[in-house]
Amino acid sequence: MRYWMYFTITVLLLGGCTAGSQVGSQAQTSQSNRERLYDDVRMLSETFAQRNTNHRGVLNDAGTWVGDRLASMGYVVNLEQVNKQKPERGFNVIAELRGTTRPEEIVLIGAHYDAEIDTPGADDNASGVAAMLELARRFADAPMDRTVRWVGFTNEENSNSKGGVMGSFAHAREAKNRNESIVAMMSLEMLGFYDETPGSQQYPFDQSMAARLGMDLPDTGDFIGVVGRFEDRRLIDAISASMRASERANVVDAALPAMVRAIWRSDHGNFWLAGYNAVMITDTSEFRTPHYHMPSDTIETLDFERMEGVVDALEVAIRDLATLSPDE
Repeated sequence: MRYWMYFTITVLLLGGCTAGSQVGSQAQTSQSNRERLYDDVRMLSETFAQRNTNHRGVLNDAGTWVGDRLASMGYVVNLEQVNKQKPERGFNVIAELRGTTRPEEIVLIGAHYDAEIDTPGADDNASGVAAMLELARRFADAPMDRTVRWVGFTNEENSNSKGGVMGSFAHAREAKNRNESIVAMMSLEMLGFYDETPGSQQYPFDQSMAARLGMDLPDTGDFIGVVGRFEDRRLIDAISASMRASERANVVDAALPAMVRAIWRSDHGNFWLAGYNAVMITDTSEFRTPHYHMPSDTIETLDFERMEGVVDALEVAIRDLATLSPDE
């Protein structure tokens, strides 16, 4: 997760293309959902611990690994360069499950695979990537009405995106240029840290603001947040309702004024800039965890039981978003 969001962003050039075709049958595995989540977080946070701009080769290798994981499920994978003139600046990893009746309408689920310098980034954001991969596996053989697009973004962290090369900005900009209809974007940003201690949850605003907005926010960090702007309220409500219906996750939704800078701080913010509705699914990063952007952001600090529940809840939300109701 970024410290803050750039509002003036350098125009980017893309190489490669967005992901295209239908997927085949997924590889079978005897691992449990929780074991897969654990193994994927371990791979990113240990084997690719130095996936940052100081070790660009490691960062790009991490992206290749994400692509290989998606390909092993039967997806056609494309790599999208964030700067055609400087391909060494990295790439997004894209796969699609093409829709059956409304393929032009896209539900996009993304997570950044880079980490800040001097942190292994188990929560930030190996947890988000692992969740995305597990969700992609569950959907691989089951196309729905709308297209579902999976994107592993590069260069989300400030240190990795110097020069204006955030992967999500590149993708959102080109999607807009292609007039793509992204009906919902979900940024999976830090999903693994929970704390049941009263007072463990903080917010980027004081409680008086929450009261004015009619929000009764918990002070215990044992929930997953669905966060967006006032303009995203319908999407926030839909995702939150679906996740709650799963009975697998404690969900808190927050539609906030766009002036709250902290809510821009991940890949969804670039989709807002491009005019799309988007939300961030998050454990709220430094407003809960003491390990944010620290060497201590390791796999041992994460709660994989709760993380598995969040993935189960997200599966319900994605199915609901990608399936048309009879009157649509």
